Amino acid sequence: MKNHSYNLHALEQMDIYREDTGIMEEKNYKIYDSLYNVIGVAPYEEVHTKGLLHQVVHFWLAEKKDGQLWLYLQKRTEDDIVYKGAYDILTSGHIDPEETHEEAMVHQIKEQLGLSLEKEQLTYIGHIHQQIKKDNYFDNTFVQSYLYVTDRAEKDFADAGNVVKVKFEELAAFTGNPEGKITVYDIQGQPIEETTHDQWWPRDEEFEKVMAPYIKKHF
Repeated sequence: MKNHSYNLHALEQMDIYREDTGIMEEKNYKIYDSLYNVIGVAPYEEVHTKGLLHQVVHFWLAEKKDGQLWLYLQKRTEDDIVYKGAYDILTSGHIDPEETHEEAMVHQIKEQLGLSLEKEQLTYIGHIHQQIKKDNYFDNTFVQSYLYVTDRAEKDFADAGNVVKVKFEELAAFTGNPEGKITVYDIQGQPIEETTHDQWWPRDEEFEKVMAPYIKKHF
């Protein structure tokens, strides 16, 4: 694991170098109508200014240690496009036109976190339609959510300065309470700070409707 922080949206916007033509091409993503039929492709900027419906993958990572279930998260960089410095899920990413969402999840984990996982190690836990608007940014997504359960997260992220964790039961109480607060811990389990909702990317609905039900049923 390299010692650095990840600007996930900057990674997502990278252009593609075509060796056959020697030309840089902007990445395009599939867009959908309200019935989730593919209606074309569009570049990142258009997708996120017009609020075009597209698919993304979300990566949740859990670790059970000494009877405590932890969820690992990231603190976004201060130069990110939106929600600068906010706490967020560990990894998210778009699905390239030729990819399945399983393939997209595996390659996003490798690209953004440096972890080499096989799709068999990931558990698909569900999907949800999310819309997030902030200033000129409009994220209109059909989210495919995945969970990875491990007992070696502390080792995997030992050198990652922006990876943190929270207690599952505390996050469950926090998402259900707009006035709530939650303590964020470093990967060794030492408290970093007590946070409020304005310090987080809004993932409450996904947590409450997709992540939490799966965890409560299987753990």
